Amino acid sequence: MEYRKMMLGEAFDVARLHNQLVYYIKGETDDAYFNFDELAEEDLGNMLRAFINDPVKRIYVAKDYDNITGFIAGEIINCFLPISKIAKVGYVAGAYVLPEYRGKGIMTNLEQMLTNFFKENAISYVELNVISKNLLAKRSWEGLGYTTFREQMRKKI
Repeated sequence: MEYRKMMLGEAFDVARLHNQLVYYIKGETDDAYFNFDELAEEDLGNMLRAFINDPVKRIYVAKDYDNITGFIAGEIINCFLPISKIAKVGYVAGAYVLPEYRGKGIMTNLEQMLTNFFKENAISYVELNVISKNLLAKRSWEGLGYTTFREQMRKKI
């Protein structure tokens, strides 16, 4: 298995994996936010290509021969609480491993690469969002040492 930063020509492969992720979340959670039309991989691929030269964004991939089997995307963002002494945090924007490759340490390696990127940029905290009904994701992130520190609520009106 090869682990590295995403290359320009791989953005559309990562876009396909990203779409598998959101379709999985849509099916797993039946959440209203995931009621969307078919996603255009070309548009997403072009957006992901912008990560390549952005100094505060990274996408790492896992490759088995010529196939991308997983990815993690992250960026450095402002802390949600403007009065905090913690000005910037690392944010995991998305992560996915193909089902047939799960349980092999791929996400552990990808997450460590992203964490190292954040550390190199003097970031002390990494945050992410998980849909509450996405139990697989919650277990996976908890297994990597993440804990719930705030909860977001909503109400349909």
